[in-house]
Amino acid sequence: MPDASSPRDLDGVRDVDLSTTVVVALGTRAAAQDGDHRALANLVSRLTGVAGASIALSQVCPNCGRSGHGPLRVELGGAAVDSPTVHVSLARADGRLALAVTAAGPVGIDLESLGALARAPLDDVLLSTAEADAVAALHPRSATAAVTAIWTAKEAVLKAAGVGLRVDPRDLTIARAPDEVPADHSPDPALVGWPAAPFPLNQVHLMAVAAPEGLVATVAVVCARRPRLYLDR
Repeated sequence: MPDASSPRDLDGVRDVDLSTTVVVALGTRAAAQDGDHRALANLVSRLTGVAGASIALSQVCPNCGRSGHGPLRVELGGAAVDSPTVHVSLARADGRLALAVTAAGPVGIDLESLGALARAPLDDVLLSTAEADAVAALHPRSATAAVTAIWTAKEAVLKAAGVGLRVDPRDLTIARAPDEVPADHSPDPALVGWPAAPFPLNQVHLMAVAAPEGLVATVAVVCARRPRLYLDR
């Protein structure tokens, strides 16, 4: 569980500076998508002080132009003109929900089940050559955990980029262990390869999130300086 260098729980989320912080909340998935969106809007309301009724979430696919899927966007009615842009993301797995809110930059969060990936391996469609070589050297149980961590990191990055799985995940390479991460990165996972990345790789900040047993979560924020990670329990 969290140590001195780990994310801290929030005593009062209204006091958090979203321009330098990404707030992550884990909870129970609602029966329908609208319920999960209400949970995200409520979190944004608590963080910004904007009434929930004035918060609108929308999704428009940049590929087909249709609503109902694609990157999540939030609009804050009644917010001050000079208020920073708030970015949000949402993920679901095994009846659980993960939410991310920040004004530091575009954000993506992903939550995956270890059991689900063990039952339906994605190695062939997920791993880059370097990742596949690293995973092949691991014990099967460790390999499943490694692949799940890589998967959540890639999904988080692709969500932050606003492209989702329209990009082949194998185009990205994640360094997942301390000995694979460049010296100028934190011990968290790092995006070390993506030839077509729409932003500098050193501006992609990946952070592992403490999740319930059997689940793996990662959040990605694109910004110049690494944001702090706070867990809202």
